[in-house]
Amino acid sequence: MNNQEWSEKILQKFDPNFKHRWVIYNELLIESLGDNLVWLDCGAGNNGIVDSFGHLTRTAIGIDFIKPEYKKNFIRGDIQHLPFKSGFADLITLRFVVEHFDNPSKYIDELNRILKPGEKIIILTTNILSPFIFLPKVFLPQSIKSRLLIKIFKVQNKDIFPTYHQLNSPYKFEKLKSEYKINRIQFISDLNYTRKWMFLILLFWHLITKPKFLNKLRTNLLVVLVRK
Repeated sequence: MNNQEWSEKILQKFDPNFKHRWVIYNELLIESLGDNLVWLDCGAGNNGIVDSFGHLTRTAIGIDFIKPEYKKNFIRGDIQHLPFKSGFADLITLRFVVEHFDNPSKYIDELNRILKPGEKIIILTTNILSPFIFLPKVFLPQSIKSRLLIKIFKVQNKDIFPTYHQLNSPYKFEKLKSEYKINRIQFISDLNYTRKWMFLILLFWHLITKPKFLNKLRTNLLVVLVRK
């Protein structure tokens, strides 16, 4: 029995209705796509999301500064300087991207320019209210955090980028209310199968934070913004 099978067996005992963050995100994305939409996935990484779901909409484009695994419908570029005309996109998605924004206002201004009024941005990111995010940010330098990610979660060095967490709490998103209406804020648990002991810690935290007043301490944040 591998780690995933072992973890899923335990999860079924304690919370059989649990949905992983990528399941919740993908369900929302599928609901948001449509035949006539222009969808821009910013920080597309390997461009796998566009490759998987691009057929559900008229135009789907991934953009990032790294070389993708899936090159179809991909543009190499900087989110601060998007190579599109104003009002180009009907939907913008950012999946584990905004935590890397060193100056969020510059990025938000560019997203405002690209997004049509009345349309939305879907953001999945880390939640700075979670001790799993807050404590490493405060006490660990980037070099140590990088080594821990490589050691514990088996992340490759090329996939690790500096994190700033400048736009990673409900309060920070609410400060955008002059430009955006907050359509949805959801706190999500992250359960990782890489290490059994880490899975157990995260499962325990998920169960502890089940009461609504403790949800805000979960590790991930899903936000939907609608441009005014």
